[in-house]
Amino acid sequence: MKRLARRDVTGEHLKVGDMVRVIGVPDLKGMSAECRAESLPVFRYLVGKYKLIAEFDEFGMAWLWFKIRKGPHAGFHSVGIEPYLLRRRRVQAITVLQP
Repeated sequence: MKRLARRDVTGEHLKVGDMVRVIGVPDLKGMSAECRAESLPVFRYLVGKYKLIAEFDEFGMAWLWFKIRKGPHAGFHSVGIEPYLLRRRRVQAITVLQP
């Protein structure tokens, strides 16, 4: 497998500790039906949510560690996701007005 670039959907460089928004579900067709049935709802849960990048693996996948608090998939999870399915959160600068 070719190593993925550590860049989000907009081309921004990603690093461990970045807050990212999950913008899509990866293609899971290479998984067995059983694994896909377990993983797909977790990835769907993530879409639109912000999570911290915990690490990158040797293939360039960003790993997110998180907890689902309620429902049938409640519990701790870790998923590897392609960086192009993420958008780095931008911090807005605050202007302080002096009197």
